[in-house]
Amino acid sequence: MKTSLLFIVSLALISAIFSATSDSPAGKRVLAVLDNSRIKSTHSTFFSQLEARGYTVDYAGAEDRGTKFKKYGEWMYDHLIVFAPSASDVVGITSDEVLEFVDSGRNVIIAADSDISDFIREVASECNVEFDQEGTHVIDHVNYDSSDYHGQHTLLAADNFANAPAIFKNINAPVLFRGVAQDIEEDSDLLFPLLTGASTSYSHHSSNSVKDLHVAGSKLVLVSALQARNNARVIFSGSLDLFSNKFFSSSVQKYSDDGKSQKYAKSGNEEFVNQITAWAFQEKGVLRASNAETHRVGETVAPYSYTIKQEVEYSVMIEEWNGDKWVPFNANDVQLEYIMLDPYVRTTLKNDGKGLYHTKFTLPDVYGVFTFKVEYNRKGYSNLKEIIRIPVRPFRHNEYERFIDTAYPYYASAISMMGGLFIFSWFFLYHRDSK
Repeated sequence: MKTSLLFIVSLALISAIFSATSDSPAGKRVLAVLDNSRIKSTHSTFFSQLEARGYTVDYAGAEDRGTKFKKYGEWMYDHLIVFAPSASDVVGITSDEVLEFVDSGRNVIIAADSDISDFIREVASECNVEFDQEGTHVIDHVNYDSSDYHGQHTLLAADNFANAPAIFKNINAPVLFRGVAQDIEEDSDLLFPLLTGASTSYSHHSSNSVKDLHVAGSKLVLVSALQARNNARVIFSGSLDLFSNKFFSSSVQKYSDDGKSQKYAKSGNEEFVNQITAWAFQEKGVLRASNAETHRVGETVAPYSYTIKQEVEYSVMIEEWNGDKWVPFNANDVQLEYIMLDPYVRTTLKNDGKGLYHTKFTLPDVYGVFTFKVEYNRKGYSNLKEIIRIPVRPFRHNEYERFIDTAYPYYASAISMMGGLFIFSWFFLYHRDSK
């Protein structure tokens, strides 16, 4: 009995180890906070696809007092989805807790609409995202779906996707969007747009005459993404309908006067949403570095210290998570910096095609404590930073060259001085004046 029990426990441990190594680096537990239970059915395709990818989704209403988001100081979930744009408050979850959730390295997807609540606005504001006023819509009288011809042109056929290969590949059809606009900080290194409006789009109350505009043109953001310094990821969508079954299955055709614009049997919403959620939940775009080492050329063991002007070699293994396993990361812009306060050497690492990046260089004639640093920050990829510190000393007294070519004139002057002193001494001692 004891043997069989031990065997079962061993199998459980082995399976747990293998499942841990094959799982997403960010985990699979998801909490979906909904405005009402109807959203679960109107957005069922989105949630069923998450579950098909291995996620465990728990649902909670915005006013559900039984929501256990955090228990005994531990987070109960790895990811948070907030589909409650009109809820003035989410019971059991405060905006500060959502920000703390992000600070812990976890991921959030937030969808708003024209009835945006203060709860979403507070979270977005802390991430440098500013939504337009409640009741406003994104309007475009040129790039709208033909089905909205007799409407107010708030149903956009948007196709201004960001150039971010780490997040999504080519989307084969425009995305249907109806919702509120965002304005984001342009010079932020952490926040960037995923989908923007066309040059003819603007944000305003659809029933009022146009006066002052909050944001317009290509600066108008429809969907934005935040890659925090701790590699947590946040998606802000100005449209809840973007994730709906209706928009997933609807056809799309940009309006044109001659009616000859291309018609797509299915919008790009499903494809777009699947790719941005895969990125948000860290199924892709996640990098890790390992086996970073430095040593003298011709050696394999790292020394305690280097000497100035020595030729050294640096190498590091960089891998990328592809949703199933770690694979070699291939890029041609990974750089190494050799730093003491300021960089003394900055060089691009060579990639062997198998994820190993390496380089060789000669240390400068400066001694102190130096840092070998690889820091890779690119849009859509997790922040990568690998550091090795090692002291560099000057030559010892017995390591200098005995004779230097440029010093031969000084050697000659010293020898001539000693020769002159010898001749003078001999002459002074052994020569007598004649009388």
